[in-house]
Amino acid sequence: MSLSGHSLLMLMKYGVDEKRKIIKGRGEIESEIPDQVIEEFRHKIEIVDLRGQTKDQLVRKMDELAKVHKEPFSTKPREFPKSEPKVEVLPSEQTGFYVQGKTVAQTWLKLLNEIYKYGRPKHTRYSKNNELKEILNLTAVVTEEDPAKVYFPEYLPFERGELEAYYAEIMTDREVPGVAYNYGRRMRQHFGVDQIKEMKQLLKNRPDSKKMLAITTDPKLDWGRANNGDTPCLVMLVGSVQDNKFFLTAHFRSQDMVHGWPRNTFAIRKLQKEIADYGEYPMGPLTMITHSAHMYGDDLALVENLLMDHYEKELGYTPAVHFDFDKRANMVVEVIPITEAKAWSAWSKRYEKQAIPMAVMVELKRMPKKAQRLIRCTLYEPNGGPALKMWEGRTAQEVAWQITDWGYLKDAGHAMYVGTELQRAEEAIVTGREYSQDPA
Repeated sequence: MSLSGHSLLMLMKYGVDEKRKIIKGRGEIESEIPDQVIEEFRHKIEIVDLRGQTKDQLVRKMDELAKVHKEPFSTKPREFPKSEPKVEVLPSEQTGFYVQGKTVAQTWLKLLNEIYKYGRPKHTRYSKNNELKEILNLTAVVTEEDPAKVYFPEYLPFERGELEAYYAEIMTDREVPGVAYNYGRRMRQHFGVDQIKEMKQLLKNRPDSKKMLAITTDPKLDWGRANNGDTPCLVMLVGSVQDNKFFLTAHFRSQDMVHGWPRNTFAIRKLQKEIADYGEYPMGPLTMITHSAHMYGDDLALVENLLMDHYEKELGYTPAVHFDFDKRANMVVEVIPITEAKAWSAWSKRYEKQAIPMAVMVELKRMPKKAQRLIRCTLYEPNGGPALKMWEGRTAQEVAWQITDWGYLKDAGHAMYVGTELQRAEEAIVTGREYSQDPA
């Protein structure tokens, strides 16, 4: 999937260009390794390509090669200066990131944006200059992708046929020669139980159960490979029914978010549909939780171009609405006569025992002494339902803190819009004008 085998063959055949990139392949060679050493490696080492061969073919070839005597590439190890990460990073919380999108592609661009901006530099043996960008504990939610008719834009880093071929890695228990593990096999056969089948049965018979899970980690086997082999990146699937929909969560210990994440997510969404259909439930969102969410240094230029060319287009904003649909709230801001207040009397009693915040005091100094008007913000159900919560105050800041202190708004675009409208409402009181809420 990473095309490392192809890149090695291209290195041996064509070498590297003036920027140290492998010609016709992916990846780069560290600048600390001299050109003459690369050329010596290319001319002294012969690559035997056994990709796709069966186990028996592999054994026969190994026996054949064991009879061949060749002088070693070098009589002693050579050491080169240590390569230091050179990627830039913006300050962040470092852990607990969250993105959400309707489709796999849209969500992918959003998470690439997070990692590109906030990923911390880290050493790796899989990329140029041993560098990657990593954020920890990223939650990515896909809400509407239809596995039967996936949204597959041209900018995804693989072909549609590659995705179709990859589905078997999740959807079947097939064994791939030369591959250390297969997710489908681990979940359906490796432990002597078909965990996907059991999840289906439990969903149909006990939909309220919290035991619908499938694991891939084999502690004894995988810890034995911790220093010299591959272990599954997908650790566990967990399913739940809520509001008569089947939700699925996938936990990954590590993911290449550029090339691996979209493949994994398309395939797991397809598996979610299979399980949901068996239990006769519609699908809820798919949640992908990744501990080490990273992109390799080789892909930074690709990601930069992807974001510049497609990120804003995929956000799907319109002239009328320029923020994501907020599943928590629809906010209406008004300016009302103080005689019509419903929440202010009870809330303002706190000032009998505590001081008015300094920022509010500053704003009050510019308010008309006999304004007799308040700002009201009302939270409605996002689907057009009834009013659920109301806040009132004399200034924009006084209302804003009532909302933000208790976490009623999560979407940054929506929060900034509401803040702007609160400020406009305050200006209307200051100037004695009428106020009407602008469209988002």
